Amino acid sequence: MKIKDTPIDLNKAILQKGPKFRSHTVIFQNNVADLKPTMSSLAFCLVYIVVGLFLLALAAIVYHNKKQLDFTLFLGGVGIAILTFGITLVMPFVKQVTFDKNTGSYKNNIDRKVKLENIISLQILNKMVTSKHGLSYPCYELNMLTKNGRRINVLNHNDIDQLLSDAEKLAEFLSVELIDLRHEIIL
Repeated sequence: MKIKDTPIDLNKAILQKGPKFRSHTVIFQNNVADLKPTMSSLAFCLVYIVVGLFLLALAAIVYHNKKQLDFTLFLGGVGIAILTFGITLVMPFVKQVTFDKNTGSYKNNIDRKVKLENIISLQILNKMVTSKHGLSYPCYELNMLTKNGRRINVLNHNDIDQLLSDAEKLAEFLSVELIDLRHEIIL
């Protein structure tokens, strides 16, 4: 596909990794479509944050009661590592992704804002996420194509039925074409 004489490789996944679960769903309300994280994705991330905070509190209690500096440093270090991992994990899930017909713009607080009138289509890709130490699993991307030749990732998760449903509703909401390239093999 060429847009303004700019070739776009529609078969290449934008993101290399992806969650093994449904991470977001699209909520439509008052001319606005928001991508909201699912409760299960937030709970998954919050477990790490709570465990990290618990270990930090435990480190403070151990130091206050026993004055064991080595054990306190160990608990505190592990607590900080787990807390940092949890915060890093939760950040992509709480990003604000909004298609707003009232303002005529798309924003995700990562890329520049896009005028809705510049969105020409949505695209679904499949990909296989591989790991050195884990099992490979399929994942799907929902991307947005613009008149200016940009391709922006909108959503990335494992639940194809929900992704397809959300993509169809979003394409109808935006009055754009949905390009389904799931049958292309992407490695």
